[in-house]
Amino acid sequence: MTSILTNIAAMSALQTLRGIGSSLDETSQQISSGLRVKTAADNAAYWSISTTMHSEALAMSAVTDSIGLASGIVDTAYAAMKTVQKSFVEIRNLAIIASDMPPPEFENLVIGGFSPDKYYARSDVAEIEQKMQLLQDQARDAMISASFSGVNLLYNQKGQPQKASEKVYSFVIGYGEAKVQTLDVEAMDLLLLNDDAGYPMSHPSDYNPERSLFDLSDVIDTPGSFVPASATWYNILLTNPTTGEPEAYDVHPSYTLMRLENNIARNGGDRAGLYSNVIDYLDTKLQGLTDRMAYLGTLQNSLDTHDELNKKRMETVTRGIGRLVDADMNEASTRLKALQTQQQLAMQALHIANSEPETILRLFN
Repeated sequence: MTSILTNIAAMSALQTLRGIGSSLDETSQQISSGLRVKTAADNAAYWSISTTMHSEALAMSAVTDSIGLASGIVDTAYAAMKTVQKSFVEIRNLAIIASDMPPPEFENLVIGGFSPDKYYARSDVAEIEQKMQLLQDQARDAMISASFSGVNLLYNQKGQPQKASEKVYSFVIGYGEAKVQTLDVEAMDLLLLNDDAGYPMSHPSDYNPERSLFDLSDVIDTPGSFVPASATWYNILLTNPTTGEPEAYDVHPSYTLMRLENNIARNGGDRAGLYSNVIDYLDTKLQGLTDRMAYLGTLQNSLDTHDELNKKRMETVTRGIGRLVDADMNEASTRLKALQTQQQLAMQALHIANSEPETILRLFN
């Protein structure tokens, strides 16, 4: 049926053209954005799943940054601890050399503490002690400077709001099921020097939870004498005259060898046996350093493993998101060419349909 009022063919062709245009716009957007599911309207289920997965991928990316920060903290501590170990190996070796030197003389045997003695200062042992003190200072500087992003695993400064024995470092190592996974490290497991090691004790042998490897004084047995010697490296435990509370006070220089020699000169005993005990004592300190370095190495390996695992999870999630929402560019480009051809044919069909009324008018002429 042909009508001069309603052009059915033109309406049909126009509707087809509109449909092709809509598909063409959709395909063009897929090619320009690379996504076949860009909004919830495109595919609500896929959009919801991909949005959740994308959020998890962002959290995993943040975890990677956190692991990098933790690795920096641990690597810095390990490098500093190597310096401390090297310094105390040299100190141990110097103690061995000092044990073979002649006993020094003292102007005043009563001193025996942290004040210098004029006669002792001229001895060969005093020269060895000067070298030891330089190595002690080098080790202390390494501990204090072992800070990365404000975190120092080896040194605790005095006056901190939280006791070192209560401090736990929580390194973020993963994210899954809406939960953050952490690797917890107790501060005292790695601490080498705590300038806030003051703790009330009724007896020197009482357990001090704030004491780290090089804090306060260590008692060393003196063979042949009832009076033991002591070794102090960086601080001693004293009572604050104002508050009456125990506090750790810095000691510099420590005069470790002078106090050992003074103890022998005042109280007698086997000097060679005392030095043998001192060397064993230093070997114990070095073993403590070795244990802590091994622990740091374990932490380094653990962080590397978690970092690799987290990156693989990110890759898996990213691939999963791509399978859900990414457009197949080969398919989309082929569809675009086909739709462009269909659009041209539809426009020609519309043109033909619009020319039919002119044919009817020519009949009346």
